Amino acid sequence: MRTGPKVSLREAVIIIVIALVIAAGCSGPVTGQATPAPGASQQPSPVSPTPSPVPTMEPMRPHYLPSHYNSLYLMQRNLPGNMTLALPTYLPDGFFFYSGTSALRTGDKSPESPGYCIFTYQRGQEEWVTIQEQPRGPATCPDKPVFEPAEAGSLLANKGATGELNWGSDTWCLNLSGTLPRKELETIASSVEPIPYREGVMPPYEYQPPAHPLVRTFDVNRSATANGLTITIRSLACGPEACMVKILLGEDLKSPVTLAPVVTLPPANPDLQAEWRVDGGRPLLTMPGGGFMFNTTHVTWKIEPLPEDSHELALNVSRMRGVSGPWVITVPLDTGTGTSQPGSS
Repeated sequence: MRTGPKVSLREAVIIIVIALVIAAGCSGPVTGQATPAPGASQQPSPVSPTPSPVPTMEPMRPHYLPSHYNSLYLMQRNLPGNMTLALPTYLPDGFFFYSGTSALRTGDKSPESPGYCIFTYQRGQEEWVTIQEQPRGPATCPDKPVFEPAEAGSLLANKGATGELNWGSDTWCLNLSGTLPRKELETIASSVEPIPYREGVMPPYEYQPPAHPLVRTFDVNRSATANGLTITIRSLACGPEACMVKILLGEDLKSPVTLAPVVTLPPANPDLQAEWRVDGGRPLLTMPGGGFMFNTTHVTWKIEPLPEDSHELALNVSRMRGVSGPWVITVPLDTGTGTSQPGSS
């Protein structure tokens, strides 16, 4: 019987080593994970994100929402029921309410606070009196009016004020300032008292337009010249709510011309210091809310409406563009000098 070839121990060891080498080339290191194929992207193992801290919301700070008024009556009507304005019961002749601002506290969960109020009375274009009221507590004030003169260069002084008075009641602090002399301001302050809102009752010194206003338009084209500057009233249109005046500003073309080494343009703001009067009466009001609009050479001026039986409107300008006048222009208003607007009788 034939037998197969015998394998020696040495040969057997060599065979085993070769088999292990081949096996090592076909498998990765023993790590408990399969070796990814070449070129395959490796995704990092997911990491649990660190929870971000929950932001803490600060309580909403209270703020004030202002409302602007051209009527003191409407301003009174729209105030909270727990607030009553303290108003002057005396003002010099010719002063009327001009504009006001009320600010009511909002933005927190506390009961609504009255906030603060500011309102201004005006006579003509240059004279004014302003009163500010705010709750006593956050603000401090003396019990009786104390006068402080306006310091040179201060905001009050730059607005033409002579000074201000500060005082308070049990619940309110008041501030009164204006262009009038100290004695007049003190007299006004002594007349201030709470005036509650009453349906259909106008508060003191609320402006009331004439019951029968002038409703006509006029082609005026009247001029006045002083110190090389000319002011021309081009037209006048009067209605129930206001009278609108168109004005042209320019150089006096008839005066001798002196050549200047540097040519400069006139300032855009004409800086007119002026007053209007009808039939020699009190200074007329400029209507709030765009009552005075201008550019370098033109002015549109809205003054209060005029009574239909008015005879003459007069403009007196004391200063313009830093130059002193006066410039005086009168406009006849008698029947036949103008053209009736459509719909007027």
